[in-house]
Amino acid sequence: MDRYFTVMVVPEREKGVKSFRIPKLAFHAIVFLCVLAIFALGILSYDYWKILRQVHQNKHLTLENRQLKEQIQLFQMKINTLTSDIERIEVFEKKLRVISGFEKIDQTNPVIKDETTPEALKKTDKNTEKIQTFFNGHDTIRDKLKDEKKNDKYVELKDLYEQKIATNFGLQTGYNFTKEWSALTKQSFALAENFADFDYKFNIIKGHVKELELSVHDLDQFLLDRQSFLRSTPTLLPARGWVTSYYGPRISPYSNRLKMHEGLDIGATIGTPILSPADGTITFSGQKAGFGYFVQIDHGYGIESVYAHNSSNHVRKGDIVSRGQLIAKVGNTGNSTGPHLHYEIRVNGTPVDPFYYILD
Repeated sequence: MDRYFTVMVVPEREKGVKSFRIPKLAFHAIVFLCVLAIFALGILSYDYWKILRQVHQNKHLTLENRQLKEQIQLFQMKINTLTSDIERIEVFEKKLRVISGFEKIDQTNPVIKDETTPEALKKTDKNTEKIQTFFNGHDTIRDKLKDEKKNDKYVELKDLYEQKIATNFGLQTGYNFTKEWSALTKQSFALAENFADFDYKFNIIKGHVKELELSVHDLDQFLLDRQSFLRSTPTLLPARGWVTSYYGPRISPYSNRLKMHEGLDIGATIGTPILSPADGTITFSGQKAGFGYFVQIDHGYGIESVYAHNSSNHVRKGDIVSRGQLIAKVGNTGNSTGPHLHYEIRVNGTPVDPFYYILD
């Protein structure tokens, strides 16, 4: 058997033929190594081309992710702004329901707790700790947006967005395990949570706006037949000043005992105008023991308002007054510790918190 290969080299111009003997095994090895080198070079070239392409795609995805995150932050700011607007509408709508009688509540509970009440008073009167006002109730837009990540609808939206992202990356199956392997893939899947959060909150707000629109529409229809009632509802703060004592239990400055304060004390300088907060008829104007100069207005519909410690009264019994009309001036008459207006609202003879009616 032949154990060698002979390679002959024939020059074009020179004489003589040069020959080389190469062992057969070495020749096969050289051929194999050449083929292997060509194959490896092809694979490396293909991988290098794929890497260049992947680098380009990664740059594009990084830019896209940055833009998406900025857009999500913008959406979140819009939602927060919209939520604040809705909250203001909610408070206004609830106040309209109260003053119009469209919704009945316990108005003898104070809207605002008296911050001047001592800690000892709060301990002795446990009921003041349990007061839940109408305006701090449930079903507000903030309440509906809480704990969205525990909601089944949120989880469903998140799964849908993850499936969509997985499809874009060609990971239709098994992505629940592989999405954590690559930092870039993990970053892309993290967007699913943001997308779901936005969609969930947006759908809640959209539905809440529809409900609120229907509620305000019903209230508007109800108020069409109650214009006279609104004109007779004391919605204005009768004097400009600062509230020095709120409706609710407090320590009496004279007896130093716990006593129910049945109105608002509005501190102001002597002579500050006191205006009628609504249309009505004067049922009393004069002096009353403990209250000094005193005015009482009957607004109809069982609603009365009281103004005490005035320096002077500018109306007489039987006068018909309109909202915004001067009825008296702030003073310091009667049992008073300083210049202020004592303002009460009574419904069917029972004192209620005036803050349930004040809109300005």
